[in-house]
Amino acid sequence: MTSTPSATLAPPALEYLAAARRGLDELIAREAANLAQASAWMAEAIEAGGLIRIFGTGHSRLLAEEIFFRAGGLAPTDAILEDSVSGYHDVSKSELTERLEGYGQLIVEHRRLSPQDVLIIVSQSGRNAVPIDVANAARARGVRTVGITSIAHAMAQPSRHSTGRHLHEVVDLAIDSGAPAGDCAVTLANGVPVGPLSGVLGAAIVQMLVIGAADRLLADGVDPPVFRSGNVDGGREVSQRLLDQYWDRIRGW
Repeated sequence: MTSTPSATLAPPALEYLAAARRGLDELIAREAANLAQASAWMAEAIEAGGLIRIFGTGHSRLLAEEIFFRAGGLAPTDAILEDSVSGYHDVSKSELTERLEGYGQLIVEHRRLSPQDVLIIVSQSGRNAVPIDVANAARARGVRTVGITSIAHAMAQPSRHSTGRHLHEVVDLAIDSGAPAGDCAVTLANGVPVGPLSGVLGAAIVQMLVIGAADRLLADGVDPPVFRSGNVDGGREVSQRLLDQYWDRIRGW
């Protein structure tokens, strides 16, 4: 038996869309200055010969991939994709590994971040040890750090780091996504929360940062090193030149 498609979206689904629109509007009103500052740092890093690094644990890794080797993305972007803390393998284990103090320090040392770089660290809760240690280790190396996190979530839960601090308290610049504590924006009739917002809001944030940095480069007289779509005629040739330029410096290509 086949089911007949519903003629209308379920009210909770529409509620989610409304929450996403509201969250985006509030994000611009609240974080415009921080978004502009982070974009400026990214442009400065590229002009200085550095890289834009981006890291996240759990589902936050998705935002690193959102702007990595992608049409419209900046070529000198190094997504720090650590499978052991991202949930790509043994998903439930990553909930535990991202709480291990000291591992973030190893990640930064292994990737050899330099003062010319800027590092974006993504964490919805901002409470786990690895993102916090990554931020601390990067700052110790003179790297500018930008955190993308939910202040509401962080304030609702204690830190799991021995210092008692959350991500937004240890980065140079914090961008509040505005996602709610627990991430979910909708509650079903039986009280079950659904509809996480951090992905939608986070994707908008990182794309705005990329666009802002590219625009800043253009204003400074620098041709933004932006990938083209490989599925558009001529795009592959442009992107190949950028791959050749940064090949020895970016992992994962």
